[in-house]
Amino acid sequence: MTTRIKLTDTNKYERDGHSKAILSNDLPALAAYKARKKHMMQIESYGDDINNLKNDMIEIKNLLQQILQRQG
Repeated sequence: MTTRIKLTDTNKYERDGHSKAILSNDLPALAAYKARKKHMMQIESYGDDINNLKNDMIEIKNLLQQILQRQG
């Protein structure tokens, strides 16, 4: 494991000793980000489900119209 160096001007960030990258150590913010991301993915999934239902309804409507035309 690489060492992390505390930054002097803030407690939210540390510097990775190997790559010299600045990393956040704000775990509550990370948890909030993951929760928001999960929520947005679920909303996208709901949108996909709605679009699938919409396409199914269009297909059912077209099939019913074909049946009515054959009878009519």
